[in-house]
Amino acid sequence: MIAATQRISAVTPFRAAFGASPRARRGAVAVRAEASGSSYYKVVNGVKLDRKVVDDATEFQANNGTIDKDEAQRIFLDIVDGPKRAVGGANETMTTVTNVELDTAQYIYENFQWDEDAKEWFYKELTSKNW
Repeated sequence: MIAATQRISAVTPFRAAFGASPRARRGAVAVRAEASGSSYYKVVNGVKLDRKVVDDATEFQANNGTIDKDEAQRIFLDIVDGPKRAVGGANETMTTVTNVELDTAQYIYENFQWDEDAKEWFYKELTSKNW
């Protein structure tokens, strides 16, 4: 069994070489409400969604009534933050986005108020390549 101090020292060179994680680089949310639950998922109309992304979108909208471009970029980074993995099929597609994250992106795109430039940017980013 590896002691906690050994695990920390094993991770430190990676962080030093590659900098902060994508989540750490995104910055703080202006208003941080308590999480809406303890599960990683939030189920809406029988569909599993990424609770953190939905909570962030809710907070961003609560801050100024809409999601602006900076907030859209934070949401986007939360959606594409996973490791690349094969999703199978004939072309062995690699992606960082899970089906839950895609469902979450669609949900917040359709159910939240966005600034026009933010909504356009978010859509273009999600559809620009095979995440």
